[in-house]
Amino acid sequence: MARLGILGLGNMGEAIVGALLGSGFDRKNLLAFELKKDRAEAMAKRYRISIAASAKDLVQKAKYVLIAVKPQDAKALLADIAPAFDKDKLVISIMAGMTTSTILSMVQRPVKVIRVMPNICVKVAEGALGMSSNDLVSGGELDETKKMLSPLGRIVEVREDLMDAVTALSGSGPAFLLAFLEAMIDGGVNVGLPRDKASILAVQTIKGTIATLEAEKLHPTVMKEMVTSPGGTTIAGLTHLEERGFKGNLIKAIEQARNRAKELSA
Repeated sequence: MARLGILGLGNMGEAIVGALLGSGFDRKNLLAFELKKDRAEAMAKRYRISIAASAKDLVQKAKYVLIAVKPQDAKALLADIAPAFDKDKLVISIMAGMTTSTILSMVQRPVKVIRVMPNICVKVAEGALGMSSNDLVSGGELDETKKMLSPLGRIVEVREDLMDAVTALSGSGPAFLLAFLEAMIDGGVNVGLPRDKASILAVQTIKGTIATLEAEKLHPTVMKEMVTSPGGTTIAGLTHLEERGFKGNLIKAIEQARNRAKELSA
């Protein structure tokens, strides 16, 4: 029996496969299925993984079933595989907006469910993942799932009602950070730097800042104060940002993303 089965080999499914295998996950414990035969064959060749004959076949052969299909495809898929679930199987859903109650209503039987909200950074094993589980999942199973998925990045366990907040913060967060990075590069160009050099400096500034925060175990406020001298260049720039509600606008952007996630969940 395979330890983990992955249903859906789209961008996120492939990213998970790549990160797991890159960390040393045993291919013998991995099984996948993808409806698009060309895609399935390409993934099997690229990653040297086994492809199940069908979605139901995968569920029968795997203990943990990670569902990485589009939410609009979930109803037909779950109805098809529901008969293959027994008390020992566990569903790991990364489907955005699909609540546990919705999954159970589609399966129409009690099933162990763990919801995981990853972000795009799992591609380089630096993802930020929110995780919640229903009452049927034991503490041991939750721990094993965390251990199994730990190569994808950092996992934070939250209540299910906070999964939309996770979607807004870490799911949408890369786009907010990239918008800020674009602005930094443009700002460098605006003050005379060639674009290629502005890009290198801006990217490295963000990388170096995060690395320093983690290495020194600093709170962002403390590090900000370390580079903000009285009457200096940094405070001049920060004053301009705060006059225009920089932090408030970013907080509001995350709130709006959370609200939209709730709408999609409904």
